[in-house]
Amino acid sequence: MKLKKAYIYLLSFLTLSVFFSGCYYLSYQHALRQFNKRAIERSEEFAALHESAPTPIISVDNNTETDDMGTDEIVSAGVLPEPVILPSTSYVLEIYDRKEGSLVDTEQNPPGDIVGLTREEVEKYLDEYMRDLTLSEYNKGLLSYELLSFSDKSVKFRKSYDADMVPYRFYVVVKNGYVVVYNSDLKSVYDYTHIEAKDLPEEDRIALSNGIYIDNIDDLYALLESYTS
Repeated sequence: MKLKKAYIYLLSFLTLSVFFSGCYYLSYQHALRQFNKRAIERSEEFAALHESAPTPIISVDNNTETDDMGTDEIVSAGVLPEPVILPSTSYVLEIYDRKEGSLVDTEQNPPGDIVGLTREEVEKYLDEYMRDLTLSEYNKGLLSYELLSFSDKSVKFRKSYDADMVPYRFYVVVKNGYVVVYNSDLKSVYDYTHIEAKDLPEEDRIALSNGIYIDNIDDLYALLESYTS
């Protein structure tokens, strides 16, 4: 009787074990199928999103250069450098003599002072030239120095003169007790004479103390001779 009960218990235990094992296996298979299904659906969704997304465009600027300090300098395309006067530039100079009414053109190589200059720099150079005239230009009566045309291929300038506009050529005065002759610019000395002012008549000393303006070389020599005679 006890043996029969033992078989019954054992059989019940085995039956329950098989049942629970079967239920566990079926649940595992169902869960695995659901996981695989969701994984496939997610893969398809990701692929669809990737296909519909716009492709990024990467632009490369070949005009970008990096200097030694690591900064980027962008060079604008199509912007031409400002023209300058080159050694090969055709240089034409007009000489206008207002007194004679003549106009003469001369073509030559550009002066070294203006090679490499832009239009603005040339105009500045001309202004400075007129503000600080050389003695020879002053004595010739330079009235103006103008830029008529400008390009890297050719430039044209004009100098206008009028000798009648020069007020005087020489300036005679006493300096350190001696008669000294200055050029018309009142800066450069034309002649240091050995004539002592103390040997001159009082009238001449008074005139020299105020300064005497001389128009030409002949009048200058005549004045100096009068001091030595």
